[in-house]
Amino acid sequence: MTRIFILREDDPATPPDARAYLQEARQSRGHLINIYRAMANRPETDRAFSAMANTVYRGTSTLDPKDGELAYLTATVVNNCY
Repeated sequence: MTRIFILREDDPATPPDARAYLQEARQSRGHLINIYRAMANRPETDRAFSAMANTVYRGTSTLDPKDGELAYLTATVVNNCY
């Protein structure tokens, strides 16, 4: 079974780029949950994903946020992405 390591910002073995990413995530989100600690294994991937998510889900849109969330959830169910 593949294991994704949960990196900690206070662990001296955490690579500098991952540590910087975790500090950025804490500052922008207020706290860290394990998904960010897992994504810290590939900070460049999460930075790209976050940029896409901010553009698609949080950017300027004519959709009301509730309707955008409904569209997101509908697509998730239709595509069996639980």
